[in-house]
Amino acid sequence: MATSQAVTTRPTAARRALAAHWRLAGFIGVVLLLTSLPLLLALLTEPADRHFQGIIYGVADTAQYFAWLRDHRTAWLVPNRMTAEPNAPALFNLLWLVVGRVQAATGWGTIPLFHAVRVLAGAALLLVLDRVCLRFTRDQAERRNALLVLVFGSGFGWVWVAVKYAQGLADVPFPFDLYVAEPNTLFILTAFPHFTVATTLILAIFLTYLAALRQQRRILLIVVTAALALLLTLQHAYDLLIITLVPAGALLLMLLRDRRLPWFAGFALLAFGLVALPPPLYFTWLTRGDPLWREVLAQFANAGVFTPPPLHLLLLMGVPLLLVLVALLDALIRPGRRARLRRALAEASDTDLFLVSWLGVGGLLLYIPTDFQIHMLTAWQVPVSLVAVRWLHRRAMPALAAARPRFARALPLLLFIAVIPTSVYLLSWRAFDLSRHAAPYSLARDDEAALHWLGQQTTRADVVLSGLTLGQFVPVYSDARTVLGHWAQTANFYAKQQAVASFFSADTTEAERQALLARYGVTYLIQSAEERALGAFDPATSPLLVPVFRAGATTVYQVSGIRGQGSGLGVRKGSRSSQSSHPGTMSP
Repeated sequence: MATSQAVTTRPTAARRALAAHWRLAGFIGVVLLLTSLPLLLALLTEPADRHFQGIIYGVADTAQYFAWLRDHRTAWLVPNRMTAEPNAPALFNLLWLVVGRVQAATGWGTIPLFHAVRVLAGAALLLVLDRVCLRFTRDQAERRNALLVLVFGSGFGWVWVAVKYAQGLADVPFPFDLYVAEPNTLFILTAFPHFTVATTLILAIFLTYLAALRQQRRILLIVVTAALALLLTLQHAYDLLIITLVPAGALLLMLLRDRRLPWFAGFALLAFGLVALPPPLYFTWLTRGDPLWREVLAQFANAGVFTPPPLHLLLLMGVPLLLVLVALLDALIRPGRRARLRRALAEASDTDLFLVSWLGVGGLLLYIPTDFQIHMLTAWQVPVSLVAVRWLHRRAMPALAAARPRFARALPLLLFIAVIPTSVYLLSWRAFDLSRHAAPYSLARDDEAALHWLGQQTTRADVVLSGLTLGQFVPVYSDARTVLGHWAQTANFYAKQQAVASFFSADTTEAERQALLARYGVTYLIQSAEERALGAFDPATSPLLVPVFRAGATTVYQVSGIRGQGSGLGVRKGSRSSQSSHPGTMSP
């Protein structure tokens, strides 16, 4: 009888496990489909005279990644081609090196490859998030609700959207309460595969580290943790602070709990910290030892993007952070606070202490005095959401169960409804914005034809002058450097922005233009609608410039006296089949 019952139980358990796997797979599929809607809409509504560039949000940075990707097809080390100055090749980001090599091997276009990475990274993050929820929750209901809040959760930024439309403003009053991507899982799944990969690696490092503490003889887990940490710092060196200081905080709490040093935990932290250290040291050497890279690093302040002050941080993180504050207040005001805290510390598991450290140390890291402090928000939504959901299930719902049972049972649903409005807005806003096919997310076919032509004609010795919109795509489509391409990677960005505007001004003398071209070593110039908007200067009237390619209203000029008179004027007839093409172009 007992044997029969065991035989019956095992298949039932196996079926339940299989059903759970299928539910998770379906959930991942739905999330990835939702986050692909802006891309699909942009591709399906593309007009005949414009071409979507495959970028969902953050054109400047993503164009830089595309340029690295292009260069890494043939080289391990690549230069910064977002600036006119020649510079030595270096390793900037492991992710785009790998993707560039994949492109070289497969011949896939940049857009499909970029979004394949986005989808694969998204699936990996969702799988790891499910494991995180399993590790830090105690039952199926907590796990499910934590996963939903982590994936779909967002802050109170929607309030500023309402204010914007109510007052007829051009943009929301406080953009950083809405558009900061790092702590918004759905947003990074939609538009930022590099943040998705970084978040996945941070979570995987923490999971393997905790597994190593649980199985202290499994040295292999330390090796895996170290390998993951090295992969992370090879693309985001600053994340070394997160993956070392959070465990260090947990070790301190373990010391307070056990009254003895957690030797194995300390050894594991030291081991993977040392393995992950060389890339940050390399990037520190690169940005301090080279004048160009010192300038680039100094310009990261140009973006003006820093962690919002505490009140605005609450608006950015929303209801989960508000619940964390309520939970903290609840713990402080209840009678017997000291005794309860001592008992809680004594009974806390390594996992619980790690979560407390992740929340507290992670919160302190948000305000380190650096230009990259806002990146410390990466993955911080995880401890915030976990603590919020745990408090809801373990404190709020039991407290309300007797007097308001229906309301208590409805709290998880109410929490989910409260955290999704901003994510819904961001997703629908990107879909609507991209469907307008405006620059710089979509380029005119004539402009793109000029970029393709440069891709066929230019080498690493060439420098192209244009406005910022096309300038940032010059290194994506060609091997040339650009005078004006990126708010940080372009050395002396604001000076060059002013110089480009001055070049196209009708008031600038020919001698001044010649000096500017010589100063930056310019060999080609693009004139499109953007450059005409900068000034009334007509390059066709200058003896310095020779037209070498024309597509509709867009013309490429070669600088006379530097590379000769060119090879004549190529005129695009308007047929899509006549556009230039080469391996790795932006064709979807």
